[in-house]
This record gives sequence, structure tokens and C-alpha cells, in this order.
Amino acid sequence: PYTTLFRSLVAAALAATAYHIAVKPVARARRTSMSSDWAGDLSAEVEAAVAAVQRAMRLCNVLAGDMELADGDATSGKTMGACDTTAGISLIKAGDDTPVTAADFAIQGMISGLLRMEFPQDRFMGEEDAAELRAEPSLCALAQRLCSEFSQGARDAAVDDNLDLPRNLMDEGQRESGLNSRDTFLADVDRGLEPPRGEGERCWVLDPIDGTKGFMTGQGFVIGLALLDAHGDALVGVMGVPPEAEAPPIMAAARGRGLRWFNADGAAPLSHEPPKPDWADGAPADAPPWLISPQSASASFVPFGEAGAGLQTLCCGSMIKYHACAAGRVAGFVQFEEELKTWDHACGLICVAESGGAATDAQGRPVVFPGRGFKVDGGVVCASRWASPEVRQALLDAAKR
Repeated sequence: PYTTLFRSLVAAALAATAYHIAVKPVARARRTSMSSDWAGDLSAEVEAAVAAVQRAMRLCNVLAGDMELADGDATSGKTMGACDTTAGISLIKAGDDTPVTAADFAIQGMISGLLRMEFPQDRFMGEEDAAELRAEPSLCALAQRLCSEFSQGARDAAVDDNLDLPRNLMDEGQRESGLNSRDTFLADVDRGLEPPRGEGERCWVLDPIDGTKGFMTGQGFVIGLALLDAHGDALVGVMGVPPEAEAPPIMAAARGRGLRWFNADGAAPLSHEPPKPDWADGAPADAPPWLISPQSASASFVPFGEAGAGLQTLCCGSMIKYHACAAGRVAGFVQFEEELKTWDHACGLICVAESGGAATDAQGRPVVFPGRGFKVDGGVVCASRWASPEVRQALLDAAKR
């Protein structure tokens, strides 16, 4: 069903086109070799992931400036129906009633293409399926236009040494690669349908917009990109939160190297340290703030005694909740389901862990991501670096029950 938001996305895409024609991309300081040394042998991967997420955030921000917003609230979950869409949507996914917009497809095609050129030996996994684009020509045309406009900046920037871009985006080969042709765009989206990995193959994992409902309704959403090793362990995680106002909008984690914060532009990490939250000095009985997904599970999930004590709501998607936990805004986040999708969680789990927190299954064991789906025993239990051992144990015990 196409309604007002689809028309609003078209208008926003046209505005984005005019913006890119009229305004030369702002040059940023040239990336130095020191900008990602903190990530060790994963420096190139972190640089490319941050740059890709920055480009996707730019797309979302330009669209958001011209889009009409749909109605929605944090308590109704991630699904949307016709009654929720006075401002409309691009498409409701068959089977789960979650929305997807042209921006989701555009970001997946764009980041898939950029990583294909930067790391051709790696696989790529994404949430979206180009079959929906082939079935909806208007949606496909809009998504391709958005992808073209915001990857076009990468090609144009190849002539400007001051622009901070992944290395392979600055050679002549990209300008002749047909990145923005319809067939290449669809193929790059379809790369997300990752087949079983071969021995030694790494895999990039993307959720182009986690919390699409939040994007459509002016609430929280995340662009999440992770890199997995051949065994399904997360090596890199980058979360970009375009609406973020309290901290730098991007956090990036590298396994064993910690977490750093980035602005929406520029390759160098910032010297940002989230402040110790007020709840951190309380006792477990004080019920520190925490989050759960799905919200419907909260009736039986009681970690701090009185039902609902300390429970918060936050829209939309799982990744914005991982972000809140890594930033110390809540003591913990529990994903109460046991069969999950990799793109919803891989990025968030490594960010929580490398922020100094804990991210395990309900038994305290590590979580790995062997394919598009994964299973956990009792759900996923995350605790902030500021959560006391007693608070984390209370969350684990409630998940076990």
C-alpha cells in the first residue's frame, strides 16, 4: 500500500537531488594514519564502516528534512498497519507487518556496493530483499535514485584529496564500475542474501535502518553495520543514530580494542566519555532503568521485585536499546526472544561489550552469529558498564526464570 509517505519520500528524494546538484559536498580534513590506530589490525575495516554509516546518515538526514511524519508510539512495538499510517509508508512487509521504505533499500544497495569495492573478498549480509524492488517498480526507481545521489558524492569526491573516504573509493575504477546502474543496484541489494560462508570467509552485516517505524515517525532509529569473522564472532560494530542529540551520533567498536565515538563527518574519533549516570549509585532494590524487547514480555519478566519496576520504553527496534545500554542511559537491555536475526543484534552486542558492559545469553555465554538467524538460550542479556554485578545477576536470573 502506497500513501502519503511514499509521495513524501519522492519529494524528499527530489530535494536531495537538487541539494547535490546545487551544493558541493563539504570537504573534511584528510584522514591521517593515526585516526584509527586504536583499532589495531581492524583499522581499515573501522574506517570503511564509519565512512559508510556517515554516508547513510547523510541520506536519512536529508530525507528527514522534507518528509511528512507518520503517527506512532513506543508502546505499540515495531509493527505498523493501515490505521497507523496517516502519513503513509512505502511498503508493509508481508508476514510481519513491519514497514520498509525506499531509504532502507537505498542504504543497503549503497553500503553493499561500497564494501564490495573496499573488501571484495568479504561476504555481505543485509536485511532487505531486492525481490520487493522488482515487484514494485516505483519503489525501485526511488530507491535507486537515492542510492545514486548519495553514492555519487563518493565518485565526485574522487577528484578532491581533502575528502575523507575509504581508499578504494578514490580510484578511477569506481567511476567506471557502473555502481549506480539499475542492474548493479539490484545486485548489490541482493548481495545481502548471504549464502553459507566458506572456510575463512568474513561477512559484513547491515541493518540499513533498524527501527524503520522510528524513522517514519520522528523517533529513534539506528543504521547498524557489523563485521563477523568466519566463526560468527563480531569483529567490528558501528551504530549511527541520526536523531542523537546527547552524544556524538556514531559509536564504533573493535573486538578487544574498546569503543570510540565519531561525529557525522570526519574519520577521527572524539574524546567523548559518557558521564556516570545517576542510577549507578543506587542499590538493586532501587530498580535502575532497564529495557526489554518485545515489550509484551515485560508482564512476566520481573528482575527487580515489583512488576514493571524500572522498566523504560524506547522506540524503535532493538539496536536503539543496545545503544542506550552502551551509552549508560539504562542499566541493561534484555531481548527476551530466543530465535533472532543477525542484523538486528550483532552490531549492538559488540558495542555494549566493548563499551565495558556485558552482552551474553541468559546463561552468561557468548553469543555468536553463524548465519542469517541465530539462537540463544533464554534470550540476550546486556548490562551497562555502570551496572553493578548484582543488577546484572538480577537480569540474568529473571531471564532464566
